[in-house]
Amino acid sequence: MTAEVLDVAATEAPASTTAREPASFDERWAAWQAKGAAHDRAVRRKMAVAAPVLIAIAALLIYASAGR
Repeated sequence: MTAEVLDVAATEAPASTTAREPASFDERWAAWQAKGAAHDRAVRRKMAVAAPVLIAIAALLIYASAGR
């Protein structure tokens, strides 16, 4: 069984002819806030699952250690 390997030359994308101006402070600040908001949403989603599980485990441990 042989595998055919194609030689593909890595080509770089052509350089853009239009120079992009540096982002203004307001654009960078908006991007920073959007990144922070996305992180907050991700943490809240994870905590919505993890917190109840941890509370249930803690309750079981307390119940087991108290000995009915």
